[in-house]
This record gives sequence, structure tokens and C-alpha cells, in this order.
Amino acid sequence: MVKKYDFEKAEAIIEKEKGLIESASLGMQEDWFWTAETIFEEGSFTKELTNTTTIGGIDGSCWATPVLRINYVDGSEIVYECFTGESSGTNTFGSLLTSGPLSSEVQANMPNAIPYEKGKSNEN
Repeated sequence: MVKKYDFEKAEAIIEKEKGLIESASLGMQEDWFWTAETIFEEGSFTKELTNTTTIGGIDGSCWATPVLRINYVDGSEIVYECFTGESSGTNTFGSLLTSGPLSSEVQANMPNAIPYEKGKSNEN
């Protein structure tokens, strides 16, 4: 099985939180450096998601988790799980895809993803 990007969910979250967002990106949680693309910046989408089928050249993963990373105007950041389907959870490529010299610093600063429930605009 493969986890695929949920572009509809990403767009809905961004639309709901739009006034609070500085930028938003989609990418793979476990391989952010190589897979992430900015999709929202300065109040508008930089990538039209309705007809998008890939981010960073891929549509999903059998081992990594598609996520939506949001940087808010107040300086906070949240990473939401943003996928459909499931994965085997098995990295068949071993350590090759876990953190090379270029990506290790990025991965060390990657927040853990959480399920999207109420969002920042509804926090009290």
C-alpha cells in the first residue's frame, strides 16, 4: 500500500487557516530536504492543487509520510499528516533514504507530524 498526498485536504486546511499562514509546503516527513515544495506563500497558492498529482516528482510513498508544513505569521510552525491510504511502514531501501549529509540537518529540525483536527484558527 502507498500513502498518497491528499491535495484536497491540504487546500482545505490552508483555506481555513489562510489569514494566519505565512507559508505552507507539502513533502515527505522522513525525507523533507529532497521532497518538499512550497505551495502557499504571501497570501496565495504558489501551486494550484486541484489538478496537481505530484510534489517533488512523486505522488506518495510506501514508507514515508506525506505532510503539510505550515509556518504561521506569529512565528509558530505545525506539521500535519496529509495523506490518503496506508503504507507498509517498511523502508525497503535501508539506511540509504534515512538521512544523508545534505538532509541530516533539515531532518533534525523537522517537527513531528500530527493529525489535523481543529487547526490553529480554532485554538483557545
